[in-house]
Formats: sequence, structure tokens, C-alpha cells
Amino acid sequence: MKNLFTLLLVLSVSLIARENPFEATNAYEEEAARIIEMNEVEEDYAVEFQQEQQYVNEMYEKMNKPEEEKPKVPALTEEKVQKMINKAQKETEKKAKTIAKEIIVEQPKQVEQVVYVKPRLDVVNEKQLLPFVKVEYDNDRIDIFSKYSVSKKITLPGEKKVVLDFNAKENFYTVRDELKSTNFPKIAVGNHKNENFFRIVIELASTPDDYEVTYDNKKVSIIKLYE
Repeated sequence: MKNLFTLLLVLSVSLIARENPFEATNAYEEEAARIIEMNEVEEDYAVEFQQEQQYVNEMYEKMNKPEEEKPKVPALTEEKVQKMINKAQKETEKKAKTIAKEIIVEQPKQVEQVVYVKPRLDVVNEKQLLPFVKVEYDNDRIDIFSKYSVSKKITLPGEKKVVLDFNAKENFYTVRDELKSTNFPKIAVGNHKNENFFRIVIELASTPDDYEVTYDNKKVSIIKLYE
């Protein structure tokens, strides 16, 4: 509406100026242009003012809007507080046990070693196998006593035995016995009356090469050799 009014005013001034040849035409035109520019600035300012006013109103409404009521938290009773404390204690104990397990380093299990203890060398075992045959032995040595002399010593290849023949005419049944010795575990005495001798067989822990055999008229000694 203002633009239309301004346009009519400019036309009127222009017509008057044309009827009056003594007035300058440029002055009227400049004045008209200035009026139009002012009107446009006023219109722009009015629009901008309305926008600012609307923004202010919206912000005011938001600031003055009543806050939503927050749900009320139920009051804690003594029983609930105690339950919370108990729960916290259990969780703390559980965490402590977990940490303790992580800290403890399992010690490697010691391998049990079987240590063989040799019989004492100063302890000599004695056995009377027959009235005329007696043995004394420990872990590393055996002595055979008899009133009869040795006629022959025999060792068989691959056999862990020493065989001794004694000259005699005796009547007896075969005798076998186990000895408490790791190097001389067993001994046996067998009769060969018809051939006029009896035989003693000493079982060894290894081949005869690992032993030394000596004898005389009254005693035979077998000794375990060590490197």
C-alpha cells in the first residue's frame, strides 16, 4: 500500500515538474528515489523487528514453562539400607578372592624321586643253608663257607649266575633261598651224589663280568665291582 502511494506521489511531482519549466527535473527524481528507499528500509526493519519479537516471545514461553514433576524417589528404610550394605560387602569379598587367586602363583609340583638306599655295609646277614654250607653276605659281597673244597667254577654267557661245584658225598634235598641283597638276590644248593659233588648257584644282579670270584679250601668270596 505504501509502495502504491509513493508511486502516485512520484508521478504527481513528475507531472507538476513537467508543467513548470522553471523547476529542475533531477531534484524531484532524486527526492522520489530517496523516499522510496526510506520506505523499503522501514519495511525491512519492520519484518526484522517482527522476527526478533517472535523469537523473544518463544524464549519467554520456554523459560516460564512449568517443569515436569520428577517422580518421587521412595524413602530408604533401615532394612533396605542394611540389604544394600550386605550386597556391597559380598561383592567386595568376591572381588578380593578373585584378586587373591590371580596373585597366588602355583608352585610347580616337585617330582618325587625314588632314592635307593643301599643296605649298610657294616651289617652282615648270615644263613646256615646246610650243616656244611653257611653264607654271610651284605649288599656288595657274599662269602660261602664249607668244609668241602671247590672243584669247578662255571659262568654261562648271557646268564646272570655263578656256578660252583664242591667235591662231596652228601645226601640232601635241594635248598633254595632268597637273600636280602640287591647284588645277590637268590642262592640254591643242589645235590649230585652219584657224581660225588654238590652244586651252589648264586644269582647275580648283572653279568659275572661285573663281579670278582675268589676261593680257597674253606671259603668262596664273590665281590661286586664298581667303576
